[in-house]
Amino acid sequence: MSDYNRSRLITAINKFNQKDFFECHEILEDIWFDVRDSSRDLYQGLLHIAVGFYHLTKKNNFKGTIIQLTKAEERLGKFPGEFQGMDLAKLLKQIKSIKKKLIKKEVPKRLPKIEIQ
Repeated sequence: MSDYNRSRLITAINKFNQKDFFECHEILEDIWFDVRDSSRDLYQGLLHIAVGFYHLTKKNNFKGTIIQLTKAEERLGKFPGEFQGMDLAKLLKQIKSIKKKLIKKEVPKRLPKIEIQ
């Protein structure tokens, strides 16, 4: 990953962790558009999570959130548990837990934060 893309990824993750899911989505979309290798699925998976949580926090749209989180699982599941300094296994476990709550029409008490080394 180029230093430029890594810098943008860190900025996107910071936005995500601040619950600024729309801005996170914008940054990830720009990276995804620029990248032409197999890591595109990583950015698209993270993008789906940001869009899903935007649906949840701004629109109270449980169905839309579940759809986006399912797409994220499909994309991120292609990568090893630890990838590009992120613990994707932990993130996917948290996503699965949140989806279970949403299916039961429960609002999750907290949303995950993404840690990057």
